[in-house]
Parts: sequence; structure tokens; C-alpha cells
Amino acid sequence: MKKHACFRQSITHYSLCTIAILLLMMCSLEASWGQTYKAEYRAVWVASVSNLDWPSSANRTNMEAQKQELIDILDSAAAWNLNAIFLQIRPQSDAFYESALAPWSEYVSGARGTSPGYDPLAFAIEEGHKRGIEIHGWLNPYRYETSLGKNDGKPGDYNADHPEWMLRYETSRIFNPGVPEVMEHLKDVVGEIVNNYDIDGIHFDDYFYPYSGTSNEDQATYETYGGDFDDIGDWRRDNVNTMIGMVKDTIESLKPYVRFGISPFGIHGNGENPEGISGLDAYNAIYTDAEQWLSSGNIDYVCPQLYWPTGGAQDFATLLPWWAELAYENDRHVMAGHGIYRYANNPDVSARGRATIHEDKKYFDVDDPNGRTLADPWTLEQISTQIDIVRDNRDINALGGCFFRYQDFIRVNGIKDQIVENHYQDVALMPSMTWKTSETLTAPANLHWDEDESGIYFLSWDEGNSADRYVLYASSTDSPTEAFFEDPANILRVVYGDYYYIEDGDMNSDVRPYLFMSTYDRYGNESTERSMIEVDAPVGVPTLASPEDESTSQPTDFDFEWTSVPNTQSYLLELSLSEDFAQIDLTQTVSGTSFNATGIELLGDTQYYWRVSPVNFAGTGSASVVYSFSTGFPSIPSIVSPVTGSDLIPLKPLFEWSQDDLVTGVTLEIARGGSQFESYNVVFTETLGGVSEYQMTEELDEWTTYHLRLKVFNDLGESIWVYSSFKTLIVLPEPSVIYSPLMQSNLLEGDVLEVEWSKSDLAKGYKVTISSDAEMSTVIDTFESFSVNDTTTSFSGLMGGDYYVSVQGKNVGGYGQPAQVSISIDKILGVYDDLSDEIAPAMQAIYSMSGDVKVVFRDADVSVSNLELYNVLGRRLSIPDLNYDASNAPVLRLEGQMPGALILILRTDSTYERIKVLIR
Repeated sequence: MKKHACFRQSITHYSLCTIAILLLMMCSLEASWGQTYKAEYRAVWVASVSNLDWPSSANRTNMEAQKQELIDILDSAAAWNLNAIFLQIRPQSDAFYESALAPWSEYVSGARGTSPGYDPLAFAIEEGHKRGIEIHGWLNPYRYETSLGKNDGKPGDYNADHPEWMLRYETSRIFNPGVPEVMEHLKDVVGEIVNNYDIDGIHFDDYFYPYSGTSNEDQATYETYGGDFDDIGDWRRDNVNTMIGMVKDTIESLKPYVRFGISPFGIHGNGENPEGISGLDAYNAIYTDAEQWLSSGNIDYVCPQLYWPTGGAQDFATLLPWWAELAYENDRHVMAGHGIYRYANNPDVSARGRATIHEDKKYFDVDDPNGRTLADPWTLEQISTQIDIVRDNRDINALGGCFFRYQDFIRVNGIKDQIVENHYQDVALMPSMTWKTSETLTAPANLHWDEDESGIYFLSWDEGNSADRYVLYASSTDSPTEAFFEDPANILRVVYGDYYYIEDGDMNSDVRPYLFMSTYDRYGNESTERSMIEVDAPVGVPTLASPEDESTSQPTDFDFEWTSVPNTQSYLLELSLSEDFAQIDLTQTVSGTSFNATGIELLGDTQYYWRVSPVNFAGTGSASVVYSFSTGFPSIPSIVSPVTGSDLIPLKPLFEWSQDDLVTGVTLEIARGGSQFESYNVVFTETLGGVSEYQMTEELDEWTTYHLRLKVFNDLGESIWVYSSFKTLIVLPEPSVIYSPLMQSNLLEGDVLEVEWSKSDLAKGYKVTISSDAEMSTVIDTFESFSVNDTTTSFSGLMGGDYYVSVQGKNVGGYGQPAQVSISIDKILGVYDDLSDEIAPAMQAIYSMSGDVKVVFRDADVSVSNLELYNVLGRRLSIPDLNYDASNAPVLRLEGQMPGALILILRTDSTYERIKVLIR
């Protein structure tokens, strides 16, 4: 590097307050929206278990896609002015890092024990530190597997290698907290991470003994190792406490600046809850003793999971001060665990019943009978209220919060804007761990202005302790007041390393040529001594080189190029659709003398004007002359049909769009279940020629919301995507065919009515109705099925009479047209087993061993309209014609019947009668 001399350098010695005194001054102000604080925990949990946050399930085996996903997360965190990521690196006895003690996690490589091809933790730390963000390793220390037997026979099968380490429950296993070798193993796991990686913190969550409860699963372990304890609960808590103490000692011996903290369940219990608070007793239910962790000095902070709103029996406004007092009494910090996962997508509507369960902890499930109920709707104001409650308790060491979890910042409409715009407007430092060190820090040495090989200038200094970081301020004067350094709005960046290039967010309309830099160590302490440098404004004007003036047919992929200007830290590239730049349509900060056009979204078939200005902290220099060029790729198409928001679109829709004459091809995609157009929800992709319409040949699902996007292209490039959404029409199921009962079937009272029908492809279920009238207005009984394959049901208890059976398919659009049959149920007056008796006033049964049966009707005046004969299976049998004896009474002769039971039904003008006939 070559030094550039156009600067003045000095070391300024300001009698600034220490961080602790500064915090007290800030705490004297009443917390309110818009108030910012210089030192504050602002963290977010990034969950890897089940690929909840990172990496996504779709990219389990895609190294480059995983890296880009993590970069996007870190870029977002920096944009939201967060200062720490709690990255889950041990979800279940596995590793997101190179380890001799645990296998690679399936969630990062697709298979347990398989390398992802890079070191995710090392990559996360490198990229996080580039952005001034701390990376804390989030570990689940005891969790071995989430379902029983999941890890059997796989790498890291501790159940096979060390069965005595395992504590088995009905559906899972954990590492047995009561086994000394387990404590040593977990201590070594943390030691390996701290020793091998430039990690900023170690974080345990609340998975110790399971939430499902522990009864006698560890009785044998207690009998072996619990001799000093009369109470098994005290022994269990001591197991956890001992392990935590061993981890703390390990961290202290290796890198004492690494923060160690735990996020317990939000209610401590043990009869010590504040008044009005009730809920799960973590002390006695899952054997956590946060009081001991703090009083022993074994942790640096506690982050209780306060996943409740203000008000009610788990009132955030009551619980947070209780935890803060506990931390304050023990000279430690508390940060609030904020449960943003409980918000609905639209936070203005209550999330009751819709919030995701926090890793299946049923206590937080609002639909579970043992779960708590919501005191208030979860609105955007709720999170602001919680942040203000934390800040109101800064004087008792409530110093920020951590949000569960990252994807909920993306999922919940408006929540990140609510937090950033009202609370996190500026950069924040990590709170100082005053109990660990009181070392006096010196200012960075030799702060100077360097030029790199491409002619770009940057800040450079002599790095002190390799674990140190630096805080960069920008001022319009060379002698700012103490209040200037107390205001986080004046912080440009937190920087790791010994150099710094300007970034997009560093420039504003103010000229701030005086740069101050302090040393900021990993304990959270900042030096009161600062180095200062004055930066001169850029001198000279860039000369534009490419594209040449009045160029035509520019492709999507081309480079803007210009000459360098001395003393420039970046260049401002501006594009306009008008030569006078009355309106600037695109701006780009460039840290070099070239920029590829694929980084911006240019319009196709459009003339642009462009210019370049040199920039540094002292301001913006003179702009270049103006050049013009015209793009040769197609302009943005316009979707004609379907119009966004349309419904009742046919299942084979016709898509139409307008486009210019430069188009030679079109790419069209359809997504279902969301507008992300990820691999899991894209249901249709087609590349077409230069057409302006497309007729679907495959049917879409009915009454479903789809998202359509398309872009056009030629050999010079492609347009940006254009989007539309629509809902398909309702197609009700076609009528089924009723197989049973047949039309006009006869059954008897007491018989079971079996109903069977054909499947309807459009049905998602069926409704079967029994009615006494053809219009189905009087419903006797109904049955609902919830699968297209449920095509049978039965009814019993129907009384004598005429009935109608209706079957309707159903789907999201409603019920289809019914299929209907009519049946008759014959009334039964009585059933008699003793056939030797007279069984009815008008008839008696006579039978013989031969199987010949003669039924005599004694009353000659009986008018017999029908006689029916059935076997015991309900099948109707043919019978002889009626005969009459000398007395003129009707006689039925049944000759040669096989042994068995028969049912005889007599229908007269006024009634039915039924008898059993037994052939012996």
C-alpha cells in the first residue's frame, strides 16, 4: 500500500465517562419511542433444528446457497442495527463446525456425520465480524435426539458407544445430567468451540431436564451418584449447576471475554414468583435454578423466555423487573426473550390459536388445554411496549433483548419496521461486563488514510489486541462535546481488524470530515481516548470510459467504467431518464472505478443518462460530464390477464401479456402457497418463444390462490419479473353413484343401513344425509367424512317408514349435487323366539321336523296384502302363492326348507307383523 499525505492526524484525550457511568446517565431518561441507547443487547435466535431459520430445507446439501442465505441473514441483522446472532450450532448432539467430539449435523449436510464441504461456524464468524455483528454459539447441551432411535446406527451414536450416558424417556433420549462423564463431555464440547473459533459468546437455551417431566427414569443414576442428597430434585438441579460451573471455568481459562449466558423458562417458580404470576414451575418441573447460576457468578447474563404479553397471569411487565432485580443483585445482566413467533402474519389481529409453538413446548401452545391463554392481542404496539419496559429497568441491569426467531422478522408484516424505526435507529455496542475486567484501553495507533491498488482510499490503523474491535465516529467539527460520543447516532460502524472501507450507509447529506476512532474490547469496554483524522475532500473529476457516449443496444451484463480521482473513498454512480437529471432514477455507491450493470435493474429498450462523482467523509466532489446509452434488451412486459386479485379463473387459464418488438422469448412460472417462488412451491415453469399468450393444458386446483410471474428476454438480456395473482374458480364435486342401498330397498326396523357410494375426484370428503322427505328438509341423521377415500358408512336405529338417502361430495367450494335413493323400513311389532306359542292375534306358526311349514291365519276376515320371507342375512326369498283351507283362511305352505332361521313378514291393511321361523 502507498500512503497518501492529504490528512491531518492527532490523538485526542477526552475525559469521557466510563461505559457504566454513561449507562446510568442514559437510564435517567424516561424510555420512550424514538429514544436510543449506546450499549444494549440486540440479538436474534437463528434456529437450525429442523431447518427452521438456517439453512433452509431446500438448501440442506447446497453449500453456496447456504452461504448466501447466511449472508442475507447477517445483512438483514446489520440493517436492523442488531449486534448479535445466537446461531444454533448444536441442535441435537451434533455440530455445525469441525469437531472431534460430535458428528456433522444432518441439518447442514443432509445426513448426520456428512461434511457440508465448508465450516459453517467459521464462515458465520468471518461474515458476522465483517458487519460488526457478534456470533454467539447456541447449544442444546443435553438433547441427544428428538425422537427415540433417530440416531441409532449413525455417526455419533452415543447410545451405542456410551449407553450409560443416556437417559431414556418415552419418545426421546437426552444425555444423563447425573453422570459425571457427561458433565466432562459437555464441558469439552464447549471448550473445543471456544478454543478453535473466534466465537463471541456461548449460549444455552432451556433444554435441560425435559418439559415432559422426569419421574423415575434416572432412579438408578441417583442411587449411584446422589448419595449426598436426600431429595432427588435437589440432586437434579445440582447436576445442571455443576455442569454450568464447569463450562464457565473452561471459558474463563481459554477466552474470558467470551460471554456465557442461558435463556431459562420465563417463570422461575419455587414459590418465589412475583404476586399475580402463575404457570409452570421451572425450578421443580425441569430442575433449572437460575438464581444459583447468577449468584455463583457462573453466567454473564440471563435471558428469560418472556414469551407473553403485558397483563394476565404471565405479565411481561411484572416478570421482566423480577428477573432484572435478580440479575442486578448479582452484578450480572438480563436481556428479555421476546416471543415474536407468537404474532400472526397480520399483527393487528390477535395471534390466538395461530402462533407457532416454540419448538413444540406445549406450555406456549394457546390451543393446548394446559397452555396459557393470551391476555391481549399481539399487535405491533405490544413489542414496542416490551422494549420500553426493558429500557425502563436499565438501572437494574435490564440491558436489551433477544428475539425468537429470525424468520418471524420476515414473516410478520411490519414488525421489523416497528422495531427499527421506533427503537433501533442507530448502532448499539454490547454492554460492558464490568465484573470481568477494568483494564484501561488506549486509542488505536497510527490512524491514517491509505490508497489501495485500484485507487480507492480507506482508513487504516495499527491493530492492537487481536481480540479488540473499534468504534468509528464521524463529526462535522474537530472538537465535539462529550455528548457527541454519548449519542449512538454518530457511530458509523463497529469494525473488526485494522482497516475500513466506506459503506453505503456511511454517507449522508452532512459533511463530516473529522473521523474519531476508539478501541472497543470483547468485554464491552470502550476506550475514553480516541484517535482523530481529518479527511480532505476529493480532488478532480472522473473521466467516463464505458459505455461510450450515445451507445446503443447495451445488454443486461455490461460494465460502467471511469478513471480514479485522488483521495476518493467511493464513487456515486447516478442514472436518470432525463439529460438534466431533474429526477435521479438510480443511484449506486461503488467502492472502485467500475460497476457491473447486472447489479441494478435497468429498464429494457430505454435511453439512460449517467454520471459519476467522487465521495469521501469530507463530502462529494465534482461530477463527471454526462454520457448516454440505450439498452437493447426488452422492456418490462405487462400482464393483461389475469388481473391481480382476480378470482373464478378457469382451471386451465389463458395467460395474456403485452410486450415490445424486441422480445424473442418468455419465461413463465406459477407458484402455489406463497409468492416466494421457491423450489418447493413453484408448480409450473415454461420457457416460450416470443409469444404474448399461453393456454394452460394441465388443470390447476380449484379455489386456490396462485401467483404468476413472467419475464421476457432476447440475446442481449432479460427484463425484470412482473407479477400477478389469482384464485381459480369453484368446481363442486360431481354426484356419486350410490351402490347401496338400492333404489326402493326394503329393510326392517332394527336392521343396520349400510351406505356405499362411488368416489368423486373433486371431493375432499362427503356428506350423507337421511331424511323423511325427498327435499331433504327434515333431517333424521347425517354423516360427514373428511377424505375422498371415505366412501362407506352405516346408520342404525331407524324406525319404520319411508326414507331418502342422499350423498354429496364436498370441497372448499361447498357441497356438490346430491345422489339420492329412497328406501322403506318395515315396522316390527315384536320378535318371538318361542314358535310353539300363538305369536299374533291373527296367526300362528306350525312347523315340523321335515322342514315343511304351514302358517294358518285363524281369522278368516284378515285381508293379507303381502307376505315376505327373508333369510338371516337379510336376503329376500321367493315363496309359494297363498292357499286357502276349507275355512277360507289364507294358508302359507313352505315345503322342504333347509334347517335354519327364517324371518316372515306379514303386511296387512293396517299393520306389519314379524315372526321368526325355525326349521329343525
